[in-house]
Amino acid sequence: MHKLSMSLLVGAILVGCGGVDPEAESQEIVSNLIEAGFPANDILVADGAVYVGRDAHVTLEASREMLQAPEGSAEQYRTTNLVGSSVTKICVNPTSTFDSYTNLSQGLDLAIANYNERGLRITFARGPAADCTATITAQTTGGTGGQAGFPSGGLPYGNFFIGTGLNSYSVDVNEHVITHELGHTIGFRHSDYYNRSISCGAGGDEGDAGVGAIHIPGTPTTATVGGSIMNSCFRSTETGEWTSSDTTALDDLYPGSAVASCSSYNFMSYRGQNGTQIRCSCATGSGGTVWGTDLYTDDSSVCAAAAHAGAIPASGGTVVVTIQPGQSSYTGTTRNGITTNSYGAWGGSFSINGQTPPPASCSTYSFTSYRGQNGTQIRCGCPAVGGGAVWGTDIYTDDSNACVAAVHAGVIPASGGAVLVTIQPGQASYTGTTRNGITTSSYGAWAGSFTLSP
Repeated sequence: MHKLSMSLLVGAILVGCGGVDPEAESQEIVSNLIEAGFPANDILVADGAVYVGRDAHVTLEASREMLQAPEGSAEQYRTTNLVGSSVTKICVNPTSTFDSYTNLSQGLDLAIANYNERGLRITFARGPAADCTATITAQTTGGTGGQAGFPSGGLPYGNFFIGTGLNSYSVDVNEHVITHELGHTIGFRHSDYYNRSISCGAGGDEGDAGVGAIHIPGTPTTATVGGSIMNSCFRSTETGEWTSSDTTALDDLYPGSAVASCSSYNFMSYRGQNGTQIRCSCATGSGGTVWGTDLYTDDSSVCAAAAHAGAIPASGGTVVVTIQPGQSSYTGTTRNGITTNSYGAWGGSFSINGQTPPPASCSTYSFTSYRGQNGTQIRCGCPAVGGGAVWGTDIYTDDSNACVAAVHAGVIPASGGAVLVTIQPGQASYTGTTRNGITTSSYGAWAGSFTLSP
């Protein structure tokens, strides 16, 4: 797959003041980075600025902080320093040039929404805005990559650069790149820092040494293509949305005390992320139009749907929204004083906590689209099994017919039933066998797989 490098280097000029020698300053930064554990071949000085990981600018202050002994547990630190508790609202101020590029500008709005939807202890706003406790300037440069720096002194890095060449890519790709660079400004390392070739197709280790890359509990220790918005390089097919490991990392480093309002989410933007759960709150008397019963169209009012489902009373409350695949039809009913509408085919759905809708048909899923999301589980239903192509035994190619494979694996009878599909990595080969009246085929190397369980 074609990959677009997001490791474009931007030569930010360091202007000396008070008689400071810029060359001596750069030399101290390099010395501090090496002492902190970064390999010398991953440190670059360009136009007086020092970079690590090819897109992370390091200031003198930040390099000095890397040498300080961490307070508390190491899990509270990354290679960069985190944003301090005094920072509650970060205003991102785009330059007029930045605003002149439509896709960059829209991508910034979506990136800000990505963070605010998480209900973190820090929020972002497109500035200038009131009550900012920190500011970041969004600037442009040439090319199609991005560049930012790490926090220092408890403040986020003060600016980031986005290549104007990205304006020719989709808004989703712009959203992805800007979300990524904002991640650096608040303290995130590349998720594949130890082997850039995972997302870039080439490249080595950016450096660890304990201080250099602190693992966040609950997140994978191995990176995969598409597995994180913080991968070193991005693809032209990026959706701009968080992965489950990204949200775990955000919630760990910047946990919020309040639950975000359901009205702050665009649930249609989560299409394809089936099984993703979002916790949000509904105010008293929330209304709106709803289509469906138990499974609702993803443009329905979540709070009205939650009241219809009986998950919350009319006085409001907190709900958990689970992203579901689109359905061929939706049936309206009247429940708990809420009347919903019927509708035909729609591209995305959600369900509400406390409800267990029948699983969507396995035939509505494209399991090849889950490649790289190893361990992801999708529950789906199978009608009476007729036929379909399957490759493998116990572990099957991800383009196999899941229901036929489930009968072959002995998970369901030929009359059908519900199965749990678990996404697995590709295999070097697949062996065909005959089981339970189903004969599968052998195959060589394939890029993705799944296993099945009841």
